[in-house]
Amino acid sequence: SVIISGASGSQAVTELPETMEHLSARVFERAWHQLSLLDRNLGAAAETLSRDSGRDTLLFPRTLDKDGNLVTSNIRWWCSGFYPGSLWYVYDYTGDPAVKALAEKYTSALEPLKFRKDDHDIGFQIMCSFGNEYAATGDPHCREVIDTAAASLCTRFNPAVGCTRSWSFGKWKFPVIIDNIMNMELLLKAYTFSGNELYRQVAVSHALTTMKNHFRPDHSCWHLVDYDPLTGEVLGKQTVQGFSDSSAWSRGQAWALYGYTM
Repeated sequence: SVIISGASGSQAVTELPETMEHLSARVFERAWHQLSLLDRNLGAAAETLSRDSGRDTLLFPRTLDKDGNLVTSNIRWWCSGFYPGSLWYVYDYTGDPAVKALAEKYTSALEPLKFRKDDHDIGFQIMCSFGNEYAATGDPHCREVIDTAAASLCTRFNPAVGCTRSWSFGKWKFPVIIDNIMNMELLLKAYTFSGNELYRQVAVSHALTTMKNHFRPDHSCWHLVDYDPLTGEVLGKQTVQGFSDSSAWSRGQAWALYGYTM
């Protein structure tokens, strides 16, 4: 607030816009408060699970149920990298060693996923965690994890189709969802580390094939395109999670915008 004196001696209080520096500090302080609270709640849930089942495990946040209770996940859920990724963003801004320790705790738990070959979401899981850690700290171990994960993702590539396969379940022959364009970031980052041409070739092929078959004349995109794994022929197009097959699914459209600009 700024006090402004008028000619008659009267005074007025004027509210100035919040500076970006102050806004950023306030937001990151709030984020750290919430993320550390989440860690405590996850710890309490893990203790209950260990007591009931005898299994000692690290849990990850998923959502809240209808009564506001925390719903957790294991490392295999596709969003498991988002929590440690958020912690690395806070650490990158604050430099707080307590934030770093918590980020390392949840990131290291995801390392077994670098060998995962049964799902395309390894890109989300590894880049949000180890990718953000590398950006914040430069730890060379992250490079090895990213490279190994990229090799695992490449096993899902089909040269006849020109894409990496998304889901390994369902009625489809070779489903490719628009979300998968986001996971090309893993391959391109690994390519910058190793120079392995396979990573770049797979990423570019997937991007070009997706651009050819996923987009409508108005530039909105289908959620899923199903291919013949032997010939690469398009067998069908649909929107599994949007309003209808002909609608633009906003989250999928965001995947595409992020993936191609990246």
